[in-house]
Amino acid sequence: MHRLVLWMLALPMAAHAQTTLVQPLSGTGAENEKPIYWDFKLDTGRGSGEWKKIVVPSQWEQQGFGAYYYGTQGRGKPDDDPVIPKETGTYKRSFDVPASWRGRAIHIVFEAAMTDTTVFVNGKSAGPTHQGGFYRFDYDITSLIKPGRNELEVRVAKESANKSVNHAERRGDYWTFGGIYRPVWLEARPDTHITWTAIDARADGSFFARAVLNHAPPAGTSLVVRLFDAAGKPLEPLIASAPIGGEDVRITATFEKPATWNAEAPHLYSARFSLISAGRPLHTLDQRFGFRTIEVRPNDGIYLNGTKIVLKGINRHSFRPATGRTLTRAENYADARLIRQANMNAVRMSHYPPDPSFLEAADELGLYVLDELAGWQGFYDQPTGARLIGQIVRRDVNHPSILFWDNGNEGGWNRENDGEFHRWDPQRRAVLHPWALHSGINTDHYERYDSTVRLSAGPEIFMPTEFLHGLYDGGIGAGFRDYWNVMGRSPTVAGGFFWVFADEGIERTDRNREIDNVGNAAPDGIVGAHLEKEGSFFAVKEIWSPVQVTNLAFSANKLSMRVENAYDFTDLATTQLRWRALKLPAPGVAAGATTIASGTLPGPVLAPRAARDVELPIALASLGADEVVELESRDAGGAPLWTWTLAGATSPAATASRKPAEKPALASDDVVDVGRDLLRFDTATGELAGISHGGRTVPLRGPRLAAWLRSADTRGFAPAAAASKLLSFELMPTAAPGVIARARYDGALREVTWRVRGDELVVKYRIELLGDVDIAGVRFDFPEDQVTGKRWVGAGPYRVWNNRQGGATFGVHETNYSRSTPGVSYAYPEFDGFFGGWRWLEMQTRAGRVLIRNESNVPWFGLYRPQPGEKPVIDLPDVGWAFLHAIPAIGTKFDRPELLGPQSQPTRLPAVIEAEIALSFPREAT
Repeated sequence: MHRLVLWMLALPMAAHAQTTLVQPLSGTGAENEKPIYWDFKLDTGRGSGEWKKIVVPSQWEQQGFGAYYYGTQGRGKPDDDPVIPKETGTYKRSFDVPASWRGRAIHIVFEAAMTDTTVFVNGKSAGPTHQGGFYRFDYDITSLIKPGRNELEVRVAKESANKSVNHAERRGDYWTFGGIYRPVWLEARPDTHITWTAIDARADGSFFARAVLNHAPPAGTSLVVRLFDAAGKPLEPLIASAPIGGEDVRITATFEKPATWNAEAPHLYSARFSLISAGRPLHTLDQRFGFRTIEVRPNDGIYLNGTKIVLKGINRHSFRPATGRTLTRAENYADARLIRQANMNAVRMSHYPPDPSFLEAADELGLYVLDELAGWQGFYDQPTGARLIGQIVRRDVNHPSILFWDNGNEGGWNRENDGEFHRWDPQRRAVLHPWALHSGINTDHYERYDSTVRLSAGPEIFMPTEFLHGLYDGGIGAGFRDYWNVMGRSPTVAGGFFWVFADEGIERTDRNREIDNVGNAAPDGIVGAHLEKEGSFFAVKEIWSPVQVTNLAFSANKLSMRVENAYDFTDLATTQLRWRALKLPAPGVAAGATTIASGTLPGPVLAPRAARDVELPIALASLGADEVVELESRDAGGAPLWTWTLAGATSPAATASRKPAEKPALASDDVVDVGRDLLRFDTATGELAGISHGGRTVPLRGPRLAAWLRSADTRGFAPAAAASKLLSFELMPTAAPGVIARARYDGALREVTWRVRGDELVVKYRIELLGDVDIAGVRFDFPEDQVTGKRWVGAGPYRVWNNRQGGATFGVHETNYSRSTPGVSYAYPEFDGFFGGWRWLEMQTRAGRVLIRNESNVPWFGLYRPQPGEKPVIDLPDVGWAFLHAIPAIGTKFDRPELLGPQSQPTRLPAVIEAEIALSFPREAT
């Protein structure tokens, strides 16, 4: 509708008589528009029994009416089960018909309503009840209207009288709402008009169009089509048909070397269709399209314009927590941009057709689309499905972004209706059965790593339309590196689609706007309910970056690297490489990194799917201690793709900020005085038991062994080794000069020593642990309720798992303390969890700051007990403050971690691990 309005405004006033005129009856989806209210009464339930005002469009639950209902709550239950809402809402409003519309065909158009919709104009039925909650439908009300004021009444039933509609739409694994939730408008069409068009414009310039009229036009009428490029320049030739002899007009032409459409270069054109009779236009209609050719080559792949493509995609619901499935145009574009920002190029419309503005965004921004007929493990009967397929295809057929039609989901396909798509689509796009092998493409869902390896080997094309199911912080990015190492290298893998884009959590108006994810049914997104980016978002962004850089190295005035072009159409010469040299702050210094030098270079000349070694000249003579070089790739439009970091050497050990005691001394049998600190040890365990620092107590205790292995039959963890037994403990041992304490153990943790260096306490530990572990290292205890934040130099700011190490960037990061579970609470990035590539960590506590420096490349630090979510993910132990040589993997909604590939397996450690960390207690921020 938005485009119709724009076209109408763009035409000269004298031409309005030949265009379709539009009068909104509801909000249009434009951002910040004034709400439009209708009169409304619900027959039963919350807010029922009296006439009130309601915003249209909206989901009536979000306006304070009716019961909330998640579709799977009704699966397997009889239709009269009370859990299934049976509400019917009645809407009323008045509207005026301009006198200038006399002689025109007047239609009322509904973009969608849930679900059975019956329309009355001036007390008379506009036509049969429309069944199907996700589709555009309209009624010719010309004979029902009168000059001036008219009355409209619309009755919407939440549950359909057609059982197949309920099975296809109302029992799915998603929120099921009620109401007129997409726009409603009037169209005044010329008496003889074009009802719809279908275009097939190929990459070679061949052009076919079909225009269907409402009735046979006057004798001698012709159809004239003029094409325009994005700048409004007309193309030659002008196409004119022979005199039209009926209601269905076909027209063909050939254009010389048009700019083709693909997701990397989404070139668009518009076609102006004009009915011409006796030299005057009867009706003019504009339609946007793109020149492109889609092929599915059996046992090979998907080709666009003769080039094999890989669909890097995600499933997406039309959803916002405040408004349900009622979205603004800006929100649809925001989703498309965010999907693109994650370096994805494809989206599956799950599990119904989206708002038209999302498809317009996909056309403009460049996203490949799978457009889907509703049918979640249940399907429409043949007549209903055929009718709705006609509605979805007639509305969406000309969008170049749509590569495939989906006939339902996971068994929700009525095979009798497969041919209906081609009845309306001259492009004859392939029809998929998501979860099955159909049209030469195996779209099977949720294959484990081993079966992914098998299916990726061919011979059939493999393109899972759902894989690596997200849940809380699991899935999607977890295991993805291993999956893509297999899928991305296979010539018969055409891509895949993660489940899912966003957590489908609704703000319950009956619970003070509390977000409801229906337990673990809906917190599955790569972003949160309000589009908060989660850790997996960045892992996917890195792995699917169309520019891949490895082997990054620095020598004087030169960066060398291996560069791979993962685009399908774009040469990297169109991209940019931006570099920046940074000086990192010294441990504990509050300032951020400072820029030493920077520059921008053109990307290397490198064809799609090619790789080569590259050297880049940069204005940097040396890379000193605590300095790093960042290399950022940007696409042709300047959007950042990914950033790689090369770090210089670490700085020497910190020196004392004030003179330490000349010699540590025993203050008592269990306390060592080191001048500024009193260190109290537990002589029964060999652990540090607490520190007195500058008149304050620092309740730090440890270290002790941190070693766990995932249980084979539960989601929990068991100790990977018995607790170490203290063999000996010495304070100020005479045989070890410089050592203030030494503990030796019988067990996996063999020895711990403490030394003083300037203002630092250096802790050295030795671990001998044979066998597989998921978590291994040493831990300290510190009361969690005394921690206020952390700051560190390392990879971040999001936590990682052993099978999701991507997505973190090296630098200075800081987060306040929080307890956050992705999909339950949305304080990102998370405070607790596992973090890698670290050089120093400053823990901010109520007892003051505690600074820990990584003296020997300990790979990870861990904090407390991460909350990755409910069953069936994992139930982690509390690691306190841990310094680790192994961290756990995480699973998906359906699969335990060990089923997701090599990175998801337990770690086999070296037989002996020796490492050092250094602790200090700065007085205040520098």
